[in-house]
Amino acid sequence: MMTPVDKDAEVRDRAYFLWEEAGRPAGREHEFWAQASREIEGDDASENGGTDASQNGRSR
Repeated sequence: MMTPVDKDAEVRDRAYFLWEEAGRPAGREHEFWAQASREIEGDDASENGGTDASQNGRSR
């Protein structure tokens, strides 16, 4: 299980990668952090058997 500090480091690394891939745009740090956070948290939900919001209500 990851500690919050480990998760922050993983999110930071992913956000930096996304920012570089987008050409290092100024003033969009929060956008990349949010995207990275969603990706990392989504990975955690999958590993823990959880569902993400996009799956809710699909099968009835």
